[in-house]
Amino acid sequence: MEWYQQYGAVYRTGGCFGQDILTVADPKALQYIFLLSGYRFPKTRDSRLALEAFTGQGVGTVEGSVHQRQRKILGPAFAASQLRLFLKVFQASALKLIEKANDYVGEGKEVNVHRWTTKIAIDIIGITSFRYKFNCLDDGQTELMAALKNIFGEAHMWPKKWELLFIALWRILPEWVLLLLERLPSRAAVRLKRFRDTATKVSRPIFEKQLIEVANDPGTKDIVNVLAMSHLADDAKKKMSDLEIDSQLATFLAAGHDGPANIIAWILYELSRHPEVQAKVREEIAIAKSKVPGALTWEDYDAMAWLNAVIKEVLRYHPLVFVLFREASQDDVLPLAVPIITSDGQSCSEIPISKGQVICASVYTYNRRVYMPPVWGDDAEKWNPCRFLEDRGIKQESLGAYANLYAPVSGAKHRQTYQFIRPSLFNSVMEVQSVVTELLDNFEFSIPKGAPELQHGPGDVGLIPIVPGKANKGPQIPLLVTPLNKQV
Repeated sequence: MEWYQQYGAVYRTGGCFGQDILTVADPKALQYIFLLSGYRFPKTRDSRLALEAFTGQGVGTVEGSVHQRQRKILGPAFAASQLRLFLKVFQASALKLIEKANDYVGEGKEVNVHRWTTKIAIDIIGITSFRYKFNCLDDGQTELMAALKNIFGEAHMWPKKWELLFIALWRILPEWVLLLLERLPSRAAVRLKRFRDTATKVSRPIFEKQLIEVANDPGTKDIVNVLAMSHLADDAKKKMSDLEIDSQLATFLAAGHDGPANIIAWILYELSRHPEVQAKVREEIAIAKSKVPGALTWEDYDAMAWLNAVIKEVLRYHPLVFVLFREASQDDVLPLAVPIITSDGQSCSEIPISKGQVICASVYTYNRRVYMPPVWGDDAEKWNPCRFLEDRGIKQESLGAYANLYAPVSGAKHRQTYQFIRPSLFNSVMEVQSVVTELLDNFEFSIPKGAPELQHGPGDVGLIPIVPGKANKGPQIPLLVTPLNKQV
C-alpha cells in the first residue's frame, strides 16, 4: 500500500530474472483488463500452471474457446431457477450447524469459527453439486478435510527463496520441463497434488453413480448431473473428456467451499469487533422472521439492508482474491481514471503496453484506495458497512457484478458470460445470508479477552486469517461464542 501512496495506481517493478511487471490498481485500467478487452489478457503461464497443478483443466483454468465450450456445458447448473432450489439446503445445513454448536459451546466457549464454516461449506457443496452427504459437521470425510486444510495457505505462505525463483521460472521454461513440478519436493507441489488426488478419489465414485442415474432423472441440472450428461454426449461440442470432468469436480469442490467459508468467518470476526453492528443485524433478522410464518425466502434475505451491507463490506475489506496476474496477448493501450506523471514530467491518461507485458492487478489496493479520486470514500481503510447503506455520490468504474466488487467469477472472459457467472456469485451470497442469519439468531459472537488482532496471511491468490505467532496452525478465527438463551 505504501508504494501505491507514493507512486500512484500504476507503476513498474522488476521481477525475478529481469522480468518487467506493471502493477495496476487504477479502476478504469482494471475495468478494461477484466471486463472490456475480451480474452486479450489471459492468465500468465505460471498462474495457469499453478491452477492446473491444483485442479487440472477446469473452467477456472482454461482460456479462449475451450473456456467458452466448458462454460456453455456447465451453464444449466447455474440457472437462477436451479439455484433457488438450493435455499432449503442452505437453511437445513445452517440449522444442523446450530444444533452441533449448541452441544459444543454449552454456556459459552472460545471456538475457531473458521473450522465451523469450512465444515458447513463442504457439506453444502456436497449436497448442491454432487448429491452427496460429506457429513463434515458429523466429523465425516476426515481425508477430504485433511486435504483441504489450509490448501490455499500452507503451500504458499512465506515460500523459501528458491521456491520464489522456481515459480518465476514458470514464465520462462518450456512446459515439458515444468511437468517435473509434481516430482519436486516443494511444499506447494506436495499439497496441491495431494488435494487433486483426494478430490478425484472422493468425487469419481459419486460421478460414476450419476452416469447410471442420469437417464432416469434427466430434468435435474446440478453440476454432477450436467457433467454426466456431457460425458454421455455424442456431440463433440457438448462432450467433456475424463480429464476435464475430474478437473471440474476438483474445481467446484475447492472453490465451492473456500469462498463461502472465508466470507462467513470474516463476517463473524468483524461483527465481533463491532458489536453495535452485530446488534443491528440481529434486530433486522428478528424483524424479518417475525413477519414470515415459515422459512425465509430469497427475497426476505435480499431485503435485509444491514445484513447485505455487512456481506458487501467484508467482501471489500477481506477480498477473496487480492492479486491477479495477467499477460497482454497483443500490443494494447490501458486507459486510466487517474492520470500519472511520467519520469519526464508529462501527465499521462493512458499507457501503451507491449505484447507479453506482465500485469499484477491488485484487487486489495483497488478495494482500499484512499487517494483522489476515492473509489470507496475517504474512509476506505476502515471497515464500515454504512458505505453500502448511504448514497455518497461517489462515481465508480464498473468492475464487478455484485456491489462493484471484484469477485473470483468476475473477469475478462466473463463479460460475455454474465448470465452464467451472476447466478453463481449470488448463489454464494445466498449461502452466506442463510448461514449468517441462523448463527446470529442463535449466538452472540465476541473477541476473547486479550486476543490479538488477526492478520491476513498470504494464500495462493487469496488472503487467509491467521493469529499472530501461530501461522503454522493455519487459518484461525478464534471467537467467544455464547448461546443467546444461555448468556452469563
